[in-house]
Amino acid sequence: MIKWIRMLYLIVAWLFPVAILFQVFLVGLSLFTTQPYWDMHIGFGHSIVLLPALQVLLAYLGKIPSPAKSLTWLSLGLCLIQTEVFAMIRTAVPTIAAFHPVLALVLFALAMTIAWRARTVVRAEVQMSPTSQGQPSMEEKGSLASDELGATIPAIHNSTRRV
Repeated sequence: MIKWIRMLYLIVAWLFPVAILFQVFLVGLSLFTTQPYWDMHIGFGHSIVLLPALQVLLAYLGKIPSPAKSLTWLSLGLCLIQTEVFAMIRTAVPTIAAFHPVLALVLFALAMTIAWRARTVVRAEVQMSPTSQGQPSMEEKGSLASDELGATIPAIHNSTRRV
């Protein structure tokens, strides 16, 4: 079951950057055609929040490693700021609201990072080693491990051990 949840996590992880690109396309249509697509951009922007929210849920159900969960929470937080906070301050504080397209670039980069790394997480086995006492195994961490040097520390420690 966890494998299927992780597959769904991967699919949603790739749908999110695609949805962001579609948002940018809608802005382009509004700017470069005679027809306004702003209402569609706003409506789709509010519904796009469902993707990172679903991703957070799938991260917990799929037992995704903690670093990936953190990135997913960050993605949801930035998306909420993008859609809700900037929408409220657009007329009141236009100088700050002007960061809306900048945050879209940041959000797209983050979404692509999550999507790219999600491939490794889906392939990783979910197993606990008996010595880890509840800590995820290195296989479960995949390439999302925040402590990449941590894997080399035991190797250095073992090489300096006296026999």
